[in-house]
Amino acid sequence: MASPTEIPFETAEELLNFVSPLNPIWDSGQYIFRGQPSDGYKLTPSIFRRGEGSFGHGSPRKAFADTVSRQIHYELEVISRFLNGCDRSGLVVPGYTKEIKRRLANERESFLSAHRLWPQPEMHEIMAVAQHYDVPTRLLDWTERSFVACYFAASSASFEVDSGKIPRIAIWALDTTHSNDWETVSIIRTPGGTSRNQAAQSGLFTTHNVRAPSFTDYHQPEALEAVPEIYGEGKTASSIFKITLPLFEAPTLLLLCSKLGVDGSTLFPGYHGVAKSVRDWANVEVGVRMSQSAIDQANADSYESDPDFH
Repeated sequence: MASPTEIPFETAEELLNFVSPLNPIWDSGQYIFRGQPSDGYKLTPSIFRRGEGSFGHGSPRKAFADTVSRQIHYELEVISRFLNGCDRSGLVVPGYTKEIKRRLANERESFLSAHRLWPQPEMHEIMAVAQHYDVPTRLLDWTERSFVACYFAASSASFEVDSGKIPRIAIWALDTTHSNDWETVSIIRTPGGTSRNQAAQSGLFTTHNVRAPSFTDYHQPEALEAVPEIYGEGKTASSIFKITLPLFEAPTLLLLCSKLGVDGSTLFPGYHGVAKSVRDWANVEVGVRMSQSAIDQANADSYESDPDFH
């Protein structure tokens, strides 16, 4: 099976030059981008994640979501609780209609159709709104702007590092040129009015589709990079890139993104975004100090383990 092309960089400037839309490498396809705080993370939608720290870990309802059908029912329960809360708070959710409210309350089996894929198009906007407020769905966030992906990779990174190894952050690039031919994975673009944040971030989503014949199958969470169809018939590695950078370069990457007009205040319009930009600034100062300490310690450990060291 094909695997992503991994491209490591050692400085933030080198990485930004590579992911820049001015780089002609991106002219050969229709690429979308995603930033992640660790190169060890897979492209797995949040509702699929298992283990300590994941949403609902330890709850019987999630533990019994072991078949495709039960997994979808679990997703519908999460979405329903989000919408019920919005109803109680008087919040308008784009795409939420009386018909969907009725189906969620009384006819959830209608979402498990033999003739239509899950998630169905009428649910896309609802799921997009939920996703942007950290409610887990089977959507995976992407952006059409590479610098936005860089910001998210750097801003979400943790500087509590193991001195024995310096972690790396990752920016993924996925070619969607032939996405209309994909069956397992779909690209979802909701209207800009669905979410101000989504519009500011040039956001879109990928999602894993489900067809009725597999509803009784055991549910095996699948990372997007493990789906063969995204590599095309020729299984070309250029269909998906994983571009990595040492964690200690994340503060510099944040600063450079800010100079390019990409920061919390521009990606999250409103007071929340401005406050986030202030927190990012503070984290940069902390990160610079902690990262330098980690580098120094790693260098010292490497020196002491050198067989020529006396």
